[in-house]
Amino acid sequence: MIIGVGIDILNIDRINKINTNKFLSRLFSEEEIDYINTKNGSVTTIAGMFSSKEAISKMIGTGVRKFKWKDIVILHNDLNKPYVYLKDNAKTIAEQKGIENITLTISHEKNYSVAMAIGEGHECKTRYVLEEMKSILPNRKKNSHKGTYGRVGIIAGSMGMTGAAYLTSISALRTGSGLVYLYIPKSLNKILEIKTVETITLPLEDKNKGYFIEESYKDIHSLNNYDVLAIGPGIGQKEETRSFIIDVIENYNGKLILDADGINNLAKNTDILKCRKGITIITPHMGELSRLIDVSVKDIEKDRIQYAIDTSKKFNVITVLKGYNTIVTDGEKTYINSTGNPGMATAGSGDVLTGIISGYIAQGIEGFDACKIGVYTHGLSGDYAKEEKGEYGLIATDIINSLPKTIKEIRRNEDES
Repeated sequence: MIIGVGIDILNIDRINKINTNKFLSRLFSEEEIDYINTKNGSVTTIAGMFSSKEAISKMIGTGVRKFKWKDIVILHNDLNKPYVYLKDNAKTIAEQKGIENITLTISHEKNYSVAMAIGEGHECKTRYVLEEMKSILPNRKKNSHKGTYGRVGIIAGSMGMTGAAYLTSISALRTGSGLVYLYIPKSLNKILEIKTVETITLPLEDKNKGYFIEESYKDIHSLNNYDVLAIGPGIGQKEETRSFIIDVIENYNGKLILDADGINNLAKNTDILKCRKGITIITPHMGELSRLIDVSVKDIEKDRIQYAIDTSKKFNVITVLKGYNTIVTDGEKTYINSTGNPGMATAGSGDVLTGIISGYIAQGIEGFDACKIGVYTHGLSGDYAKEEKGEYGLIATDIINSLPKTIKEIRRNEDES
């Protein structure tokens, strides 16, 4: 099957203007220069080979920013027919995209050289990983134990929303965190005890109401022992729950992630965000951001990036504005995510993201980088899930099930770089 097609048209006069030994040595290998010399340094030959490299970079889909010009080698057989040899990063990326064979044609007109490259192969089983993501994940130490990889605290769930608590905690574990502690309303604890084998559940008093109440806080001990605390998935917006959440935030000094109702419960008490000394991360979709900053979704949609940046500056937080091309910003640095697909627009997908970011922070990754690689991992896992399930049938647990493969692929790229 055809994996990619690239076409390039080059004005030959450009080569006349820049045809120097320095130019040739930067673009071409010794083999290619030897061939050019057999053609007496013909600018038409040089233009055709240069145009071929451009066409191949377009066919691969990354452009030459991901590899060197010399990673693409244009050779010729005994019949003077051009063929392609890839090496180093260009070869790695092509293999990851499933490209096994490249057909190259070069044509010339009086003033132009035209090259077309067709890449053929099988469906891609792995994906190209952004260079900036490769080095973020820390190496696992041989001499280590579960405490080495961090303690995640999660406050999540209410009657009818125990799934949110499950998805967040399992995602944190699948991302590599060593220990995950899940605070859950006491009357719902048995459900999570059965559902989450590896998670440590910590039931809090709820007077059989099925949601956190103000008295729930008295059952929390050693709150500041966690490397990160995630609050919000599925907790609801009862007044008693709001009071409980405020008590927790005011008494927790570490790294904090607020998602879903963790954000909604603070919409009328945003000063608590401004006063925090520890790193605070919020992960709203546009509806939640709208309630937090009191701006309509319609207005936010007009300039998502600027509203995310303004929110980070106003509340002294890292903002992860979820949606197509999820935005991560701390008010100064901004990252726009490129992974993910429409199949991920499904219940629980955001809970999975909260767990992923929590797991990365627990392992010692700095806040902004943890969010950046978190949304990237989340989207890439969704892309792998899509390959197996399709967009219509994809659910949040499919994203979780793809996490080991995704992280393995990111690490594989780092190990080979």
